[in-house]
Amino acid sequence: MPRFPDTPKTLLDELALDKETDEAKWRRFDEMYRPAVAAFIVQRFPAVGHEAEDVAQETMIRLAAAVRERRYEAARGKFRTFLGAIASNLVVDILRRHARYANLPLDTVDWVSPTPADAPALALLDRQWREACYKAARRHVLHHVPLPPRYADVWRALEKGESPSDIAARLGVTPAFVRQAKHRVSDLISTTVATYGPA
Repeated sequence: MPRFPDTPKTLLDELALDKETDEAKWRRFDEMYRPAVAAFIVQRFPAVGHEAEDVAQETMIRLAAAVRERRYEAARGKFRTFLGAIASNLVVDILRRHARYANLPLDTVDWVSPTPADAPALALLDRQWREACYKAARRHVLHHVPLPPRYADVWRALEKGESPSDIAARLGVTPAFVRQAKHRVSDLISTTVATYGPA
């Protein structure tokens, strides 16, 4: 997963302005954000989890159009909330067209509405987006980052609630190794989460 040192505002300005050479930037941007968007969709709308990848792809297409039309306003909220609103609005549109989802509660945030969204709705969207970023970052670190042997095993055991001493005994490692693995994996996940933009 590529690291974007730019702030989302700087990055978005670059993507909006440079139409000739932005294809590579958009591709990297898509590689970074699309897994988090898919995780967000699965979390927020579990009933459509099997379509999350398709919806995430369409979200990125709509995001590209929104950025080029300069519809994101930093004064209205965080970029991740804006991106979450695009994904949510898209899913709600899809669900409303399918009768099988007619009874689902469909709450969302309409970013382009002239009336500002209420703070609780934005706060919920923001929290769900942060959780989705964590899930995408965790999956990336555990499946795509070369970790020292047993680090992923330690992390998964800790997530299941196993005590460090039990993990050490079961894996035949020292408690210090368990602590080291925990801190290293935690740092990698935090670093990966940071690529999704500042808090």
